[in-house]
Amino acid sequence: MPPAVPAGSYPRTYRLALWVYLLMVPVGLAICAAGVGLAFLLTRQQSSPAAMLGVVALVAVVGGFGAWLIASALRSKVVLREDAIEVHGVLRVRRLARAEIAGRRLQSLQYGQKMLLLEATDPATRALKLSSASSLRTDAVWDAWMASLPDLDAQETQALEAEVAANPELGSTPEERLGRLAAARRLAQWTNYVTYAIAAWGYLYPRPYGAAVLALGVLPWVALVLVAKSTGLFRLDGRRADPRPSLMLPVIIPGLVLLVRAVSDVGVLDLERALIFAAVTAFVLGWAALRCDAAMRARPWNALRLMLLGCAYGYGTVVLANSQLDFAPGDEYRVAVLARHVSRGSRSTSYYLRLDRWGPRTGPADVRVSAQLYRDAQPGTTVCVHRGPGALGIPWYAVDLCGP
Repeated sequence: MPPAVPAGSYPRTYRLALWVYLLMVPVGLAICAAGVGLAFLLTRQQSSPAAMLGVVALVAVVGGFGAWLIASALRSKVVLREDAIEVHGVLRVRRLARAEIAGRRLQSLQYGQKMLLLEATDPATRALKLSSASSLRTDAVWDAWMASLPDLDAQETQALEAEVAANPELGSTPEERLGRLAAARRLAQWTNYVTYAIAAWGYLYPRPYGAAVLALGVLPWVALVLVAKSTGLFRLDGRRADPRPSLMLPVIIPGLVLLVRAVSDVGVLDLERALIFAAVTAFVLGWAALRCDAAMRARPWNALRLMLLGCAYGYGTVVLANSQLDFAPGDEYRVAVLARHVSRGSRSTSYYLRLDRWGPRTGPADVRVSAQLYRDAQPGTTVCVHRGPGALGIPWYAVDLCGP
């Protein structure tokens, strides 16, 4: 049924909020100006026809992106009619009749934003994506029109809760089964808190080192055991609005921290062997996840994605276990620090020391180290390099300050 609003309320046009204009237009102008400045600088340095063609192409890309941002801010709007909705973009208009809309759902974006999706009754028709609520200037007519559409998220939640309540493996009564679901949600929440705490411990201050590495290595398997023993109450992958709590965080996050620790703290002298062991470990982790969660088995693409993410866990676990469990005496080298430098990316900073030749290194080479060692090891000083055969047969080394 159409929303109950006063006659003559349609059509209504909704444009972007003021803050969106204030953000997108100045940024677009700045990018266009950067393209003009880039053209001026490069044309002064290049003279050949081929080089000038490259300059034109580069400036066109930069300037075109800036112009697209401006045009997007100025042209974007949503037109709401009594029997249809239209989304106007820079180059096209998408229209969906009210009778063609199966319902609405919310899609999570970054920084807590939500995007409204209108799904069509025809599976072949792509969902109509609307801007987040904070980026559109809406009103009561908009709210009434949207509220009259079926809430697909709520429908899925109700259906899945009914599925849990009807599962005799979870208890003798529906109330007992839903009580177990509530308890599982609390346990999952605390497990995620513990995951963040252990990840912070391993990333920021891994002391004692062996205990931090062990906690990170064990946590994903604890999560998989919880999923396997929960009779379907926990999940690793499931449908949107699934009321069953997810334990994906403790499976994925520890591996990322282990990867950082392995790359920063341990050097590998047989990378090919390390990668083979890492791939096997990632496969085992992915296989165990598939065995634990039926929903994961129903989505092969998500299972493959988990195995790819598991490569971080595989490499970190293999490299750190190989060094931490290596109790052989190994070799010690006192090596001069020739230079040092920092590599800064968009999300991380890496620290390197350039060391003189030692052991299997026949010439000077860069070694990635921790920020603390980078600060302490000035060029001209000496550091100690320990080389071990590796508990898994992967030769490794670690760089540290020399003792007294």
